[in-house]
Amino acid sequence: MQEQLHLPDSAPTVSSQGVLSALQRGLSKVQSTPLLVIGLTLTSLFASLCATLPARAVLRDALGNRPLAEKLARGEYDVGFIEVLSDNPAGVAAVSSVLLIALLCFFLLQSLIAGGIVSRLSPSTASRAVPPGQFLVRCAESAVSMLKLELLFGLAVRTPLLLLVAAAAGMSVGWSKAAELAWPTIVLRVAPVFLTFATLWSVGSIWQTLARMKRLDDETLSAWQSLRAGFSLLVHRRVILGALLLAVLSVIAHLGLLITGRSLVTTLDAKQLVLWAFVLRQGFSLLKTAVSMLLIAATCELADES
Repeated sequence: MQEQLHLPDSAPTVSSQGVLSALQRGLSKVQSTPLLVIGLTLTSLFASLCATLPARAVLRDALGNRPLAEKLARGEYDVGFIEVLSDNPAGVAAVSSVLLIALLCFFLLQSLIAGGIVSRLSPSTASRAVPPGQFLVRCAESAVSMLKLELLFGLAVRTPLLLLVAAAAGMSVGWSKAAELAWPTIVLRVAPVFLTFATLWSVGSIWQTLARMKRLDDETLSAWQSLRAGFSLLVHRRVILGALLLAVLSVIAHLGLLITGRSLVTTLDAKQLVLWAFVLRQGFSLLKTAVSMLLIAATCELADES
């Protein structure tokens, strides 16, 4: 009886040890695939450069000759970017087109390579695992099924989450009083909503990875069946605790890289060291990609051992 009473207290410790073990094995897997991390970073860079091409000339003309351009470069007046766009309808149209194109490019790119990434980062003992030479083959084989899964997951999970977070952010700030508040006040009110959203988004990404794993393990599953199978695995007691820990660690890592990278890059931008700022941005982008790959690899390890 005494041992049974102590079992619930030890569960979080076991889960924590399982997550640490999964992270260690996932890190070894990511370290063994450096070309994959570098290739994904370069692909993202190319896609972002192509997506932002229509807006560069417009934003350069809108920002280059204004007194607050230096403050924007230093990161001292972020809200000024919104003020500039509000005075420039062409800039609003350019930024909107960039966001739309970037979202479409990211969605298509992620759909095409998702199956190959999950297969490549899975444990070598898993049936879905493939060697480096079969990465592109697996991407081609799973492209259609992953595209269907991405569409379903985006409509059923991502979109409602975005709408709920937008409503929560509006309520925290106050829909009618947002224009009267100072920028630091808005940031303080929205920060808890943003952190909650980032954590839920990471948990959703883990759910998506589990659904991809199920689809790769059983090619007869439809997108909806894969989503349900991934959710059934996610709510498993051992997996859900590990998923929450992985999500929190992922948010901390990405937020730390974002803050550190921004503080360093803005310093270089203010000194007009454009080349070094570009190199530093890509370095932090490489680290962010590695963290994302680590989350996928750790999820595969955690799910397969459960």
